[in-house]
Amino acid sequence: MNIAVLDDNAAILDYVETVLVMDSHTVSRHLSSQSLLDAIFAHVDATGQLPYDLVVLDLMLPGKLSGADVFIRLRKNFSETQLPLVIITAVSNATLEQFRQILPDDVALLRKPFSPRALRQLIKQYEHPSGRLQLKM
Repeated sequence: MNIAVLDDNAAILDYVETVLVMDSHTVSRHLSSQSLLDAIFAHVDATGQLPYDLVVLDLMLPGKLSGADVFIRLRKNFSETQLPLVIITAVSNATLEQFRQILPDDVALLRKPFSPRALRQLIKQYEHPSGRLQLKM
């Protein structure tokens, strides 16, 4: 799968990329919300197709757009089957409860720190044996 990863921490990007590449995924790294959104919408405008099969994003990001803002914007434009979104976060339980008010109940979420195994298990939910994306619920 072609997976975009959005996190402002380069070490987290390195970690996630290493795990995903070991499983033969292609990874596009984004350190800012705007970088990810620009990449997605420019590609869609140019080709009519999404550039990624899945997006992994952090909730807490510096700047004008938080990960929750990115999640909401992407979900307004693309359904879960078109572009699955997986959240990774280290926020406290109290902060997570605040985000839960604006995020769907069934959002895929992984708490930091997480093991390579936990990440792999979560990503596998979106894989299909044919290599094509298929959401498994």
